[in-house]
Amino acid sequence: MSYRIKLCLILILLFSSAVINSAEGLNRLRNSWEVGFTFGEIPMLSGSFKPGITLGYHLNEYISLSASFQLRDHLERNEESFNAQNMGFDGLLSSKETTGERVIFAVNLRPSVYSPFLVAGIVYNNIDQETIKFDSRKRKIGDNEYLTGLSIIQSRKSGIVPAVGIGYRYDFDNGISLNTSFAMGFFNEISAPENRFESDIEILPKDKLKMEKKLIEGYKDNFHNRYHIFNLGISYRFSQGG
Repeated sequence: MSYRIKLCLILILLFSSAVINSAEGLNRLRNSWEVGFTFGEIPMLSGSFKPGITLGYHLNEYISLSASFQLRDHLERNEESFNAQNMGFDGLLSSKETTGERVIFAVNLRPSVYSPFLVAGIVYNNIDQETIKFDSRKRKIGDNEYLTGLSIIQSRKSGIVPAVGIGYRYDFDNGISLNTSFAMGFFNEISAPENRFESDIEILPKDKLKMEKKLIEGYKDNFHNRYHIFNLGISYRFSQGG
């Protein structure tokens, strides 16, 4: 059974559970709206917050609708960059990334009041671009050795895809909620990035092609490069109960 079929079955089972349990649920969240602030990056890992806003509507304790928007942001991953690691080159100087705006429209299904919830919806990622710089040294590129510095400018085009994921929230009685969620486009192939190379000396076209092939293969093998959105935030709900 393929992973796509498994994901669909899990979605159906959780949705059925949410519908059944909703009849016996608490009324704390029923027919309530919420608005909040969210962060899309963890500063300790990337030096960035990637701030955004979120809006939600709760049908009840188990089913809610949400929309989140994250601003364009600049990250500096350096040696933590998966794409830089994929090159297999020594002498990394820096890896800086500009991540485009990210948006999700989702249905959130929570099987029980305090359990994690399933996220199912549509994710949009605007253009992401990463600039990876290596120092000047002798290194093998393709079939030949070059004494050169090297910069790789890698761009992933924008895209909108169906996505699923998981989240967790804790709802206080005063209307404040702490929440986190992650959703990713598992149903589509990872888009190949566009790559531009800058070097101190000319690199033969055939060697440049081999370097690009390796870069693209590593990029497409890394699930982090799928269209996705991560949220970590705080929100306030109003018009509670009913």
